[in-house]
Amino acid sequence: MKPNSDDNDSESDEDEVIETSKISTSDAFECLAKGLMWLEQLTDSDSTELMLLKQLRDRAVKRRQSCLWQSKLPFKPM
Repeated sequence: MKPNSDDNDSESDEDEVIETSKISTSDAFECLAKGLMWLEQLTDSDSTELMLLKQLRDRAVKRRQSCLWQSKLPFKPM
């Protein structure tokens, strides 16, 4: 007789349900900045890794700043 593998699959599927929430740009920036500091402290860090992480951090900075700027003032006729 073959063991029923469906029972094992259904249990693992239930365990893998992960609820994701939207991460704010500020939170992403803080995590990238801390990750960059961590990577810079390592003695075996690669310059390519540092540049990639710096680019990601800079992208988060630009997005955070663009979210803070008001693009257009509402028009109110007189």
